[in-house]
Amino acid sequence: MWTLRLLALLVMGVLGAVVLTVRCARPIVNYLATRLIFLELWAAQRLGRPPVSGFVGAGITDEFVREFHRARQHATTNA
Repeated sequence: MWTLRLLALLVMGVLGAVVLTVRCARPIVNYLATRLIFLELWAAQRLGRPPVSGFVGAGITDEFVREFHRARQHATTNA
């Protein structure tokens, strides 16, 4: 019985650490994605090619930012 409880506590601790790591890394990922989009747009301008991936990436980045803010608002209102 104690072994099962200890295993459950260990699983909860590991999952909590993974969730915390992902949540802490998301703003960094959003910032890097935004910077890389600007770099791609600059390169496309220099090469004279259309920045197709920049437009797709911008939409994905905007969606990640909206999801992050939505999750943060729900976390504070449900507490």
